[in-house]
Amino acid sequence: MGVKKKLYIAGQNEPFELSRSKVDLFLQCPKCFYLDRSENHRIARPGGPMSYIPTAIDLLLKKEFDIHRQNETVHPYCEDHSLSLIPFKHNDIEEWQNNRKGIRYHHKDTNLIIYGAIDDCWRDNNNVLHIVDYKSTTASYDPKTLEIKAVNLDEKGAPHKYWYKKQVEIYQWLFSKNDFDVSNTAYFVFASALYKNVEAFDKKLDFKIDIISYDGDHSWMDNTIVNIKKTLDSNDIPEGNKNCIHCKYRGVN
Repeated sequence: MGVKKKLYIAGQNEPFELSRSKVDLFLQCPKCFYLDRSENHRIARPGGPMSYIPTAIDLLLKKEFDIHRQNETVHPYCEDHSLSLIPFKHNDIEEWQNNRKGIRYHHKDTNLIIYGAIDDCWRDNNNVLHIVDYKSTTASYDPKTLEIKAVNLDEKGAPHKYWYKKQVEIYQWLFSKNDFDVSNTAYFVFASALYKNVEAFDKKLDFKIDIISYDGDHSWMDNTIVNIKKTLDSNDIPEGNKNCIHCKYRGVN
């Protein structure tokens, strides 16, 4: 029988680990976060199925970029987008990409250890780092012309892209706290599967690769961590987000 994972006890003195996804959860709904992380409650949101195809694409992209990391060369995808950025070569890169480890920072004022696993990190000629995140999707087509639409980070009609941005901002904060020189400009590598105007599956998919830049701002992180600590140390369940579908399903606010 496995050992029950220890969650947070209000007022505890021991350091407590929080993943990037749990910081996201706090931003989405403080009540869901509290119930999920509290030793007294242990009520997690229901999980969805594992996305195996995007995971496979991520792994293949990492293998490709690792070749250029070792050779300290620019990947052709970057050249295609006029980016002279090289995958960052560092002894800890595999640890930073490991979901169970990631890059970490011990926030001494709260005794919280924040961590997150990056997809990649590129450097420019001045050794300034750029956080990189891979996203797998399907191509969007114009319904009339069937031309492929341009990839963007517009949140209208795609609210999940807001969380894409928060994700890289947390990584930027983590690298900054680890004394790396990190650019505010992050990059998303979109691998979009082409499926219209394709005659047959033929056991393969072709992908269109786009690299989209995003200027992040992680100034919100320090105050958020302080608020997370206050929430965890409270004996009262916080109010939930009025738009939280999970709270609505449970019939609570």
